[in-house]
Amino acid sequence: LLGAGPDGEVRVGFHRKTGDKVAMKKIYEHECLYDAIINESEILEEVAHDNVVNFLGLTCNNQGTFMVMELMDGSLSDVISSRKLGEHDIRAVMRQILEGLAWIHAHGIVHQDVKTSNVLVKRDGEKNKFVVKLADFATARRLRTRPWSNKVGTLTFNAPELLKGATSFGTAIDVWGAGCIFAEMLLGSDPFDVPDDGDSLNYFVADFAKKLDIDGCGMGYQDRRRERARERILEKMVWWKAEDVRSGMKDPDAVELLKRMLAIDPARRISVQNALKMPYFQ
Repeated sequence: LLGAGPDGEVRVGFHRKTGDKVAMKKIYEHECLYDAIINESEILEEVAHDNVVNFLGLTCNNQGTFMVMELMDGSLSDVISSRKLGEHDIRAVMRQILEGLAWIHAHGIVHQDVKTSNVLVKRDGEKNKFVVKLADFATARRLRTRPWSNKVGTLTFNAPELLKGATSFGTAIDVWGAGCIFAEMLLGSDPFDVPDDGDSLNYFVADFAKKLDIDGCGMGYQDRRRERARERILEKMVWWKAEDVRSGMKDPDAVELLKRMLAIDPARRISVQNALKMPYFQ
């Protein structure tokens, strides 16, 4: 077992034709997940790219329905928790995250849940570098469609416009999520983390629990917990805007890029295409 989430569990399998190891995500059988499965599969087929996890197809057997994807070594969250990344690795990881986002944005897709656990990594031993890929497109949407909710993703990686209840939003929320990842790699911690149960801060988990009626405490209790967390995160954002982040970083180019990615106003937030042109990557 590689991991489990609200929509399924991921195990190692073998590709019948090639014999290669693959990641097999077993989808929990529930009608509320069918649309998400189809949505994620279609989007992954559309946005095939070096920095997007490779989708190999859907398969069914007597054990259930599986999404089959390439097998990676783990998540960026695992890497950050186990070691401090050097400046060269941080720059390489950020470049690949932004290149993946630039690609899906060019295809009219917004991920909506960019965070360290949704960035997968594989160590390329020959080149001694990380290969980085975006994963988990369960809540991704096409920009031509209206947002079905501003309660998407995970609170501590949510852009301020989402936390403030915006009903219209686009690719800028992915830039914010990537900025939080950048800050976590540079500073060693999530800048907007709050002490709470992680699942209560993940809207996909909460919505799934609500549909299955599996929350023993009642959803009103969970909603109040998320609301208190939302208020604390917004307070931290005000602090972040006023604080001189240079105290924790030596590279002025990194500071400048981070500030532009974490601009409170989405209209002033840098796009991924322009972020890749910043001096930090030159």
